[in-house]
Order: sequence, then structure tokens, then C-alpha cells
Amino acid sequence: MMNSRMLSKDVELFQVIEFHGPTHDAQWMLPGVPAASLERNLGWMSPDYFMPVTNRLVFTFQLWILKMAGGFVIVDTGVGNSKKRTAPSQHMLNNPVLDWLKAIGAEPEQVKHVICTHLHGDHVGWNTKLVDGRWIPTFPNATHYLPRIDWEVYSERQKAGTLLKVFEEPLKDSVMPIVEAGLAKFMDDGDEAAGLIAHAAPGHTPGNMIYSLNTGGVEHLFTGDVIHSPIQILHPDINSRWCELQDVARNTRVNVLRRAAANNSNILPAHAKLMAGWHVQQSGDAFSIDIQAAKSAEVA
Repeated sequence: MMNSRMLSKDVELFQVIEFHGPTHDAQWMLPGVPAASLERNLGWMSPDYFMPVTNRLVFTFQLWILKMAGGFVIVDTGVGNSKKRTAPSQHMLNNPVLDWLKAIGAEPEQVKHVICTHLHGDHVGWNTKLVDGRWIPTFPNATHYLPRIDWEVYSERQKAGTLLKVFEEPLKDSVMPIVEAGLAKFMDDGDEAAGLIAHAAPGHTPGNMIYSLNTGGVEHLFTGDVIHSPIQILHPDINSRWCELQDVARNTRVNVLRRAAANNSNILPAHAKLMAGWHVQQSGDAFSIDIQAAKSAEVA
């Protein structure tokens, strides 16, 4: 599935969706999230973000693609095809993603920039494709911008035999082939990638990053997994199950929300289908989100 919208007269945003649907039990994925809050916000959470009958969160696995003057930029490359993964929703997918990319002119050889906010399997998958039993770069002419700290930490754990299998498999089949092919550029806080600025946002992973793009007078924030579900905007103290550094992740989430509220930024998270993005407001220490405004913008 593919959607698109103009961010400005010079920048078009495409969304390529591999999977959209209910995945995880809400309290399993977001430990401590209040059931009462989910019920209270059911009017806008269901069916796009939460399915109350099964108590499951609705997640989207996707690629963000920017068409700009300098060419195509992909932000996070989703799950990928033929990847052996622990999660059933990600295991051995077979989607026509490359055909969808070709339909917008982003054939693999034409893509010059690939950005990965962090090194989890649902953000690096299409970095590689399986050819004759080998994982080779999908975008052979692209610079792949990878968070330096994630690479260093995960590589060290892999060598020491302490990296969890759920992280080791993507490292081997979707990251290491890129590094070995000489296509990786390791990113630090403040670095620039094809007009986007990297910002350190640790917590979900040690080297997690978000990226900002200013166009048409609006700051767009590609926030990766800093926010999995919009319920975390109301409860920024709630981490996902997969946040490695719990206290750091909470601080990062609050800081990102503060920035977004102060700048009226457009948040484009990794796991939400809504193309218009999220705008948040801050009152004291509390944050809110106007989903209905976002939905209206979606069809405007």
C-alpha cells in the first residue's frame, strides 16, 4: 500500500506500508499503560491505533520516502522480504515494495540516501535483499546513514555473544552487508544527511536518533520509535517493552514532545499510518494531541 502528500512545493512525502493491523497486547507492548486511559480515549484511538475487543495496539510497518531536489531519501527501511523474524507480523514477508518504489520513480539504483533511525529489524529490513542465498544491498548506490553508537554497541555485543537473537538477526542480514559493502556512514548528533539533521534521541536503543527536515516553513520530525503509539503522548512516562534504557527513553520522549510543541513541529512516527502526522500541544507538564485535526488534514 502506498500514500503520498506534498510537504511543500519542493518536497513530496511517500509512505510505503508493508503491514498495518493489530499486533501486540497493549499492556505487554506498553507496560504500565492505564487501561482506563485507553478506554477514555477510545473515540480517537480506535480503529487506527487500538482495537478494544482484543486489547491490541494497531501498528504500521512502513518506509518513509522523500522526493526532493537532490533525489530520493528513504527514512527507515521497514521489515523487508524473506527475513526470519521472531514477531509473526514481521516473519518472512513477501511484499511488492520494490514495485511500489519503482512506481514513484525510486528504483533501487536511483535511491541515493537511506537513513536508519536505529538498528532494530523493522527499521533496516529493506537495506538488503536475498539473491542466490546471499544478502546484498538493495540500494547499491545509496549512502546508508546509521547511528554510530548503535553500531558500536550492537557489534560489541555480537562479538561477545550477548546480543539478543531478536537484534542479532537484523544486524547480520540487514546491517553488516551494508557496512561490508562500504555503503555506511555513521552518524552522530548534529550530523546532516541529505538535508535532514540527526538528533541524538537515546533510550529505545543506545544510539537511537531522530531526524528533522525543515521545508515550507514547517519542521517535520521523523521520530522512529521514540513514540510507538499516540497514547504515549498523553503518558510520556510509558515506554515500549523494547526500550533498552528506560529512564533515558522517558527523558528523550519528553524532550522530543517539548520540541514539537514549542516549534509546532509535524511528528512522523515510524509505526503510524496517518500521513498528516501529529501536532502536539503542551500545558504545564502535560501533552495533548488533536487527532481529529490530523484526520481532517489527511483528506483536505
